[in-house]
Amino acid sequence: MSERPDPVLQEILASAFRHIAEEMAVVEYRSSYSPIIREMLDFNCGMFAADGRAIANSEQIPAQLGLMQFALEAVIAKHGERVHPGDAFITNHPYMGGTHTPDLQVFTPVFADGRVVAWTGSIAHHIDIGGRFPGTESAQTTELYQEGLIFPAIRLVDRGERVGAVYELVAANVRDPAATLGDLDAQIASCRRGALRIGELVERHGLGLVLGGMEAVVEQTARRTEALFRSWPERAVEAEGFLDDIGFEGTDPVRIHARLHVADGTLVVDLAGSAAQVPSGMNVPIASTHAAAYFAVRCFLGGDVPHNAGLASRVRVVAPEGSLFNPVFPTALSARHLAVQRLTDVIIDALSDLLPEHAIAGSQVSFPSFVLQAVDPRTGELSLLVDILGGGGGARPGHRGDDGIDPYTSNCAILPVEIAELEYPFVVERSELIEGSGGAGRHRGGMGIRRDYRLLADEADGMYYVEQTDPRFGPRGRDGGGPGRPGRAALRDGETGAERPLPGKGYLRIRRGDTLILEGAGGGGYGDPAAP
Repeated sequence: MSERPDPVLQEILASAFRHIAEEMAVVEYRSSYSPIIREMLDFNCGMFAADGRAIANSEQIPAQLGLMQFALEAVIAKHGERVHPGDAFITNHPYMGGTHTPDLQVFTPVFADGRVVAWTGSIAHHIDIGGRFPGTESAQTTELYQEGLIFPAIRLVDRGERVGAVYELVAANVRDPAATLGDLDAQIASCRRGALRIGELVERHGLGLVLGGMEAVVEQTARRTEALFRSWPERAVEAEGFLDDIGFEGTDPVRIHARLHVADGTLVVDLAGSAAQVPSGMNVPIASTHAAAYFAVRCFLGGDVPHNAGLASRVRVVAPEGSLFNPVFPTALSARHLAVQRLTDVIIDALSDLLPEHAIAGSQVSFPSFVLQAVDPRTGELSLLVDILGGGGGARPGHRGDDGIDPYTSNCAILPVEIAELEYPFVVERSELIEGSGGAGRHRGGMGIRRDYRLLADEADGMYYVEQTDPRFGPRGRDGGGPGRPGRAALRDGETGAERPLPGKGYLRIRRGDTLILEGAGGGGYGDPAAP
């Protein structure tokens, strides 16, 4: 049974829970193989109650916060009492609480007094998990079966011993087995470190007080969130935005609509006005939809409200089945982050109307990215080339927009040029902020980022995308501010030097000397630039 800690001990325990998650994150990024994890920090770690509720997170990638408990609940529901000390479970099923298939989630049970008293978990984006396209993810997949290996909440480690068949299956189906398996081992190490620290906490304070501290963290967050919601204006607000297309050139824009209102201390985020699911990889599984809503709302709650199950209990998301934000199996969704980013932007736009003192102009959600495969001439081995760029942040009262950031639910660190050129067979000929790309305003929007990548391998092929290339849907200005400059993709021919524009999303095959050019959008401006 749990015991209620006194206020002083409760603060000590709450801090310990956060530090456990943060230490797990340190273990993971120091142990991982792939630059997307160890340099760009595309992962998260967390601590959970025995029933799967989130207690503390490490907060690297907001898109992954708040959704791990959905996947853990699927693990618990499937395995029930068949859980042992030393076990670890793996899942990435988008229709069982997952995100997209490259995001592998690993969970480890924590035992005390012969029973599960907590869980630790890690979610990390893997450079490749098989499938139709290099790097797995693409806006142009048309069904889930094209998106690589699917792990439906299965056992990865049994009583401390690897389940060899799972590792063999992974190695036989991915393009870079050493990186994928190495990153998977880093996730297991992270979970084990978290379990060790929770065990030490139980030894120090006793099981009852630790369990009571976990309950108190969730209850306090729920009460704090409810109180803030009750202080907000009692009116509904709406906002909408559009994706450029469904991922294929020439297709129509995709509507995203959100209606928000507070009801009895709970914020309702109603997405019923958004588009139906689309025949491409740009749909969003329901767990990711919740994560986007949690993040956007938390931006308006203040820094003292932690991200755990207490926050989730006061936010209700409405997304009809078969819609863009709640597709039905086996709809594709490997590029779901493009719609997640736009959804976050729309919710923040609505909340800016509700709470104008905290308003912010639109930030870039262009997400310039690529994954190409090539034989590295330095090693003769297959290499997966990957990068994710940022752009401009939206301006707000009293502050210009941030330059060169990956905002909202993404939050990836920019890959250092030196690391990129060390890891991949290309030269980054240009890496710069785009002067003048931020929207005009009393407070100007942040500048976007441009990078030019010249290929050193004989050839490379794979997928790329840049959202917000359509100027109609660029980062919005606010209160008289101007919009940010749209994103852009282009290719410079290595023989002629001629540059041609590329569609916003597509499959690409390039040759030695060709240069891929990606530009992130600038942020929206705030306020009339002519105002005194």
